[in-house]
Amino acid sequence: MPQSLSRCPTLIPVADGSEEMEVVIVADVLRRAGWPVTLAGIAGAGPIRAARGTRLVPDAAWSAVDPESFDLLVIPGGWEGVLALSRDARVLAAARAFLAGGRWVAAICAGPLVLQAAGLLAGRRVTCHPGVADKLTQTDRLADRVVIDGRLITSQGPGTALEFALALVGAAAGRDAAEVLARNLVSG
Repeated sequence: MPQSLSRCPTLIPVADGSEEMEVVIVADVLRRAGWPVTLAGIAGAGPIRAARGTRLVPDAAWSAVDPESFDLLVIPGGWEGVLALSRDARVLAAARAFLAGGRWVAAICAGPLVLQAAGLLAGRRVTCHPGVADKLTQTDRLADRVVIDGRLITSQGPGTALEFALALVGAAAGRDAAEVLARNLVSG
């Protein structure tokens, strides 16, 4: 059963090619909300080379974390990272288990394609980066910057990363928490 949502332990799988803005902005905002965030490298705990060449160091290897101890799974975009995450049976199984267990699942940019690979998008309201919309086969892409469909939250890309992260806080911890955080960030 999910823990208290005012403190929402978050798991973000990362791989070479993950979009750095989406990883870093989301992790930073959620940490500012007081949430424990773990960046888990699917290939290990060593540095990854993100989509634009930035080197990021995961907090742990995916193999060293227990996805059951988290309340939110966030899938970043970045084409090569999305391909790697889509091929990782552990990530796909975790996404399925999160939604089946009533926990939060979020994806940004091309990240919803990972959820599609897990078979989770049929009949769901989602958005994604316009450049990958033609690859959505289980549902249609909405043009909204952030879409919330039950416990599934999606967003369009790097330019929506801050809005996406605040939507995660608002959905899981309440609108007041998100508004306070947005004010502190001088956002909107």
